[in-house]
Amino acid sequence: MTNTKPEKLKGVFPALMTAFKDDAARSFDCENTKKLCRFLADTGVHGLYVGGSSGEMILMTVDERKALLEATMEVAKETGIAIIAHTGAMSTADTLELTRHAESVGADAVSSVTPLYFKYTVREVNYYYERIAGETNIPVIIYNIPGLTGLSLNREQLGTLLSIPGVGGMKFTCSDFCQLERLVSDHPDKIFYNGADEMLLSGLAAGADGGIGTTYNFMPEKFVKIYNDFKAGNMADALKTQGEANEIICAILKHGGMPSSKYLINRRGFEYGICREPFMPLPKESMEALDKLQLI
Repeated sequence: MTNTKPEKLKGVFPALMTAFKDDAARSFDCENTKKLCRFLADTGVHGLYVGGSSGEMILMTVDERKALLEATMEVAKETGIAIIAHTGAMSTADTLELTRHAESVGADAVSSVTPLYFKYTVREVNYYYERIAGETNIPVIIYNIPGLTGLSLNREQLGTLLSIPGVGGMKFTCSDFCQLERLVSDHPDKIFYNGADEMLLSGLAAGADGGIGTTYNFMPEKFVKIYNDFKAGNMADALKTQGEANEIICAILKHGGMPSSKYLINRRGFEYGICREPFMPLPKESMEALDKLQLI
């Protein structure tokens, strides 16, 4: 089979967090979101994954998600970075609307988590992705995260999803690297992203073409270095940097991954606000602990 992976979609993709204003509604902050996007582009990331879990998509309206994507597309046109728009939603109608919008504003690919809440059959999951792929001419990236969705698919079932016309690859967020390696071997024309920040190097070694991660927002330099060192064959350096990143990741998980990550974006000099409810503001002791971390 010919390898047709688009080069532009390979590499390091921060799972973009969304800036919110310090008002009662925690309304979307377009300008500060764009400032972070420009900073990330300057550090050498290859693209952004917009409107996913890290972007608090489940807590945003369809119109807000469209505004978020349009803001990031402005930066993409300035800098040349790629944009993968996560369009998954509770409602398939909303997913399809967001998918059409993503293509219309110039996104390079769309992505969606597997259907949420109900225990859908495998056939229903297949149908969901067939519907998305049928709405767009740009690649569809499946977002496989069984730890959050509760849907654990085996190699054959994931392979069926990857074989849907229009599906271009998968964001693989679990630790079964044997399964990842087998999927890469089975589908050499598809693009694969490692989705667990603390295991980027492991995912690359299993054949992933890049990574998508939350902590890339506030320490992009480390993940760009891991990727570049891996590609250059400098495994010892890549492992050292992965260890540095993991020390920080283990620390923030003690205080809540989402609120801590947003706090650390603020620490990098951005006015990014806090997460939307029902996430709660970090207590003082958590902020003091996070202030001790060396991010660069």
